[in-house]
Amino acid sequence: MNSRRVGVERIFSWSALDEKTRVGIIVSVFLLVAISPAVGQSIETGWDIAESGVDSNLNAAAVHGNETWVFGDGGVMLSSSDEGMTWSAMNSDTTADLISADSAYDSMAVLDSTGSVLMKQGLDADWTNIGSPGEGMVDLVLIGQNSLILVGVDGAIWRYSASNWQEIETQFTENLNDISFLDENNGIACGENGTLLFTTNGGISWNYREAPTGSSDSNLISVGYYNPYRLYAASSDGQILSSTTTSAQNWNLVEIESEGYNTSLDENLKSIEVVSASIILFAGPDNYLGVSLDGGNIVEHNIIPDGINTSFNDHAMIDYQKGIVVGNQGVILLTDSSGKNDLVGFEIPDYGNFGEFSEYADDMMLDGFKATVKIVGFGILFGFLIGVILAMFKTAPTNLKGLVEGRPNGIVRTLGGGLAAVGLYLFWEGVSGFSELGLDGIEYIFTPVGDPRGFAMFGLGIALTLLGLLFLSNNGKFSKIEIGRVTLNPWKIRPLNSIATLYTDFFRNTPLIVQFMFIHFGLSLGMEIQDAYESVFGDMGVDGFDYWLLGESAFISAIFTLGLNSGAYQCETIRGAIAAIPSGQMEAGRSIGLTYMGTMKLVIMPQAIRICIPPIGNEMVNLVLNSSLAMVIGYAELSRQGRLIIAVTFQIFWAWGMVMISYFVVTWTLALLLRRLEEKTKIPGLGISGGA
Repeated sequence: MNSRRVGVERIFSWSALDEKTRVGIIVSVFLLVAISPAVGQSIETGWDIAESGVDSNLNAAAVHGNETWVFGDGGVMLSSSDEGMTWSAMNSDTTADLISADSAYDSMAVLDSTGSVLMKQGLDADWTNIGSPGEGMVDLVLIGQNSLILVGVDGAIWRYSASNWQEIETQFTENLNDISFLDENNGIACGENGTLLFTTNGGISWNYREAPTGSSDSNLISVGYYNPYRLYAASSDGQILSSTTTSAQNWNLVEIESEGYNTSLDENLKSIEVVSASIILFAGPDNYLGVSLDGGNIVEHNIIPDGINTSFNDHAMIDYQKGIVVGNQGVILLTDSSGKNDLVGFEIPDYGNFGEFSEYADDMMLDGFKATVKIVGFGILFGFLIGVILAMFKTAPTNLKGLVEGRPNGIVRTLGGGLAAVGLYLFWEGVSGFSELGLDGIEYIFTPVGDPRGFAMFGLGIALTLLGLLFLSNNGKFSKIEIGRVTLNPWKIRPLNSIATLYTDFFRNTPLIVQFMFIHFGLSLGMEIQDAYESVFGDMGVDGFDYWLLGESAFISAIFTLGLNSGAYQCETIRGAIAAIPSGQMEAGRSIGLTYMGTMKLVIMPQAIRICIPPIGNEMVNLVLNSSLAMVIGYAELSRQGRLIIAVTFQIFWAWGMVMISYFVVTWTLALLLRRLEEKTKIPGLGISGGA
């Protein structure tokens, strides 16, 4: 039985259409495909598969002249003269696993698992076995055409030069995993428990470098030395360390923005390759490859070609874009884009169109707005608390005379003797270390930086010694001291006032931007607080209130900097308001039995706070504006978001205009709230009403 439906067949039959209709449909389909923008969007790998011809684990790679070499288990050696596209097996004089290789100064060397080294001393030279210093070697580096250094277990360092092996004696016993040299003299090695060793004389002697807080117990597996100011290291658990100081004096733990400002990639790593001042390639087990274009702040996880599942072991880059990576089971991948993922089918937005610009920028502005409000809120509360405490210190009437008056002279003098003895000891301990700093003349003003502990002991020693001598001289009359024509009365010194004055003078006379960088990078305050929290309460995870509050070290540093700085200014404002309260109110409070602190809390401060709301409001508005400086420590507030938007869109006027409007909204809202608060808390009958 024929079940076809004739009517339907005629409607949908191509042959039933006349010739003009067919032509129109074909032209329409062609125009639709040719003119319409591509909507199929995908991300493709930046790596291509190269056939190695072997299935051995490939452990190391090096670029030697115009050739690229790969080394693996069983003595496998492969060579390519076309930038890694095709490979040829080369004769090998060993069947041991080849585990590390380096090429420099027109020479190439490879280390096997027995500790033997094969070397090509020249671009066209043959392989020569230069012997073995012993087992346990794990990495090598060339420091000259005929010179190299090996590192290995238990801190072993061997130097080969003039056809002789020399063991370098050091006091370091941690296993060393990797070594890198900039030139014939300057080099760095890394190992277990955060070990970082540096040399400036070609490996003859080594000095220890302090690992940054948070990585001191990490297993550092790879180090890269690009130029005198760009050194990077990586730990096996995905931490990235950087140094931007000569001789690798100071190291920082990189906060990885792509991981939510975490300090770890949460990936196991086996090696890093530093190919430029900012480009770093990462390799690891479990099919992991990554690339960073900004020194580790943002790390892109590379997409791996289909069919590849291996452990990647080493890179060899021909230049900053072209190169290879090798892995187990004979895997070789090549790239001409540093491994970056390719974006296919994505429309290029027209940021010259304000609508498209706003669509891109609004989410970043909102994130920056939230981040700004977050540090401003905490900064205001912290600064106000500090300001109130310091203002009370500054107005506290207690002086040295009040501390000892009415007490037996014997007890006061005994106390003075003890204070003088402790002071002299602290003074001597502090001063004794200053000579080791190598300072001369005016340079001694930098002693607090070179030896902060010694300087603290020095300053405290002077203070305690002078206080002890003053107590020793007490005769109950609290006499003045005459020095020439100058008459002093040290008994009137107010200790709390002196502490508050020292604090406010320091923070009011140093730039806020310097305070940001010192507190975050110098003191590493944010990371220290995070470490202290996790040591007590455990891992804070990636969500919850504790992560929101303490999960970003730049945020912690920012609120402390803003609070400490603002507190110094609010202190003077509140102190002026306290001074405006008639002294009779303090006397009245004390006369009814209240203590000094009780009178301040119940009588003086409630009035003083009302008086100082307008000037404190002005300081709070300044704090909002000063929060823009938090971008120098990497905190993603409004100003930093503006810079990131400009880096992508190049629309400077629109980006900074949006930032200005966002700041205006924050400060104007705060000003309205403070104005309302001022009206509600105004003290009736106090001050000039202005005709109201």
